[in-house]
Amino acid sequence: MPPVSAEVKTSPLQKANFCSRLFVWWLNPLFKIGHKRKLEPDDMYSVLPEDHSQRLGEELQGYWDQEVKRAQKDTQEPSLMKAIVKCYWKSYLIWGMFTFLEVKDFHTVHCFLVYVPQY
Repeated sequence: MPPVSAEVKTSPLQKANFCSRLFVWWLNPLFKIGHKRKLEPDDMYSVLPEDHSQRLGEELQGYWDQEVKRAQKDTQEPSLMKAIVKCYWKSYLIWGMFTFLEVKDFHTVHCFLVYVPQY
């Protein structure tokens, strides 16, 4: 997909520190724009190099080829789900753990706010 305008904004995620990445603070400027007005295509950031569909597609294709070979050897149908899980399990596991901790902490704080008697 070609860029909407000649000037494409670089993603702040490229320079974001650990805390900014963990709590998604790097998106705050975009949220502020979206709060003031409707977002337009020119407001969007460029895609990170590691997230380009060409690279991700080639990586998944490699795992799919391995799955097809395995299925032929075992005389089974190849499973796209297995190929996807083998390809992306690490990133989903890591971000899933962070999301779990964040949600758990949110619910813990919420319980204290709701159930602690008010004086």
